[in-house]
Amino acid sequence: MREWLIAHKEELDFWVDRALAVDAFRMVSAFMYVVFAVGLFALGAKYHEAVVRKARSVGQFPPGYFTMLVIQTFPMLVTGFVLSDLYIIGTRAATLVVTLVVYGMVKSRDGTFDTRWHRLWALFWLSVAVLGLMAWSDSAATRKFVHDWEKWIAWSAVVAMLAFVVRGQLQVAKELFRHFLAGNYTVKRFSLQVVRFFCFAPAAAHYWLVPSAADTLLGFDPIFVNCALGTVGVTFVLIGSVIGMIRAAFARLWRRPVRAAEANPQEPA
Repeated sequence: MREWLIAHKEELDFWVDRALAVDAFRMVSAFMYVVFAVGLFALGAKYHEAVVRKARSVGQFPPGYFTMLVIQTFPMLVTGFVLSDLYIIGTRAATLVVTLVVYGMVKSRDGTFDTRWHRLWALFWLSVAVLGLMAWSDSAATRKFVHDWEKWIAWSAVVAMLAFVVRGQLQVAKELFRHFLAGNYTVKRFSLQVVRFFCFAPAAAHYWLVPSAADTLLGFDPIFVNCALGTVGVTFVLIGSVIGMIRAAFARLWRRPVRAAEANPQEPA
């Protein structure tokens, strides 16, 4: 592999430069964020449908998943405003909006949205959106504060991503591993994790090659570190899922001969 890379280095450098020139890495990542948002909403709608029909819970989301997703997304969205990075603003804003909507859907116990909790939930986040944008646009003191603390905000997003990987993604990995090990064949959540991989990996490649304007820490761009951590976390989820699939497949193959033998017992000699 190393020899092949050395032999084709000039050709690879040419295509990487072309990709950077048209912002291909971030374009692919942004599109995958849209796919993830649509997929997450579809899973939330399926969960809500089961609640309305009073069917058995479909168990799509592990406990604390949405909380960790919001904690991981919000600081990076603020960082995007500080850096005036439209890629970060667009992808994180879309993820945050869909996350908040789906969380409201899955928290409904009877399928309705007219409870006090839902009204307070909507009131809080709409206030954050409207008043936050007004403060950012009209208040020089707010912009100065955010710019002065830009380094800490950016790296708080990295810490939040690390917490999401350890707490949120680890929980998802366990849930998916048990899902496939139990003999379930649905791959919607697994497919969503594949999409998440392509959200993070191209962005990590871009910010490794072209660092952002954020202040570095120990020589590393916080946006790159954030995306790289996300890539590592999703990779562990995918590996755990594949292991669960393989173990479940071997378990099914092992049970078939046993059941065949039970169905056709041999007469003793």
